[in-house]
Amino acid sequence: MGKKWKKRKIFRAVWFSIVALLFIWNWSTFQSRDLPQDTFSNSEEVTITETDDEISFRTNTSTKALQVIFFQGGLTDPKAYAPLCRKIAEAGFSCHLIKMNWRLPQYDYQKTLQIIDVKKGNYVIGGHSQGGKMAAQLVYENPSTFKGLFLMGTSHPRDISLSHLNIPCIKLYASQDGLASVEEVEANKPKLPENSKLILIEGGNHSQFGYLGQLLMDSSPTISLNDQQKQTYHHLITFLNKLETTNQ
Repeated sequence: MGKKWKKRKIFRAVWFSIVALLFIWNWSTFQSRDLPQDTFSNSEEVTITETDDEISFRTNTSTKALQVIFFQGGLTDPKAYAPLCRKIAEAGFSCHLIKMNWRLPQYDYQKTLQIIDVKKGNYVIGGHSQGGKMAAQLVYENPSTFKGLFLMGTSHPRDISLSHLNIPCIKLYASQDGLASVEEVEANKPKLPENSKLILIEGGNHSQFGYLGQLLMDSSPTISLNDQQKQTYHHLITFLNKLETTNQ
């Protein structure tokens, strides 16, 4: 009896240790990493301000009317998207990176309407993964408020349809995305606004839409983080510049 009890204690200790290590490893992949050194440095082009609810990247040199609202992915460190948001601001579009409570956009997305007066400006909204899902949800709930919608690494909208809305929309998805597969993304295309543009990033994966570790269940990319970030930025800026011209 004593030997069996001892074996059980050893088994439980080993099992809990493995579970704890897996949890720590998985959580660590959601943390931002390898950010460029100047990501949060003020410059002649950009002023950065952080509050409990957002990190704002305000352009100092542009008169462009459009501003961007960016939703982080579920559980991810919002700072993982700061390099992209900074580049968007450097291109002339002030960007608001919303910090969700508990890092869960699905429960905190509506606070955006409390911290930003979206009806008094020209705002484009979007995000990555669950952040993209909830950006689409906010557009669904406020159909005439936003000037554009961008989605990154998400198969949503799935549970709602935006097909009746006349809002410019772009969706970026990646061939190696293990969490929002090409098949899922393309299957839900009819739920996007009419004339939405889908752009496939060959070799990209889910994790590299931000400066993150490789997330659990994601596939390995065949292009670098730098390459995927450059392509993402290029497509978003092309979209924003076109919207700016349209809304003048």
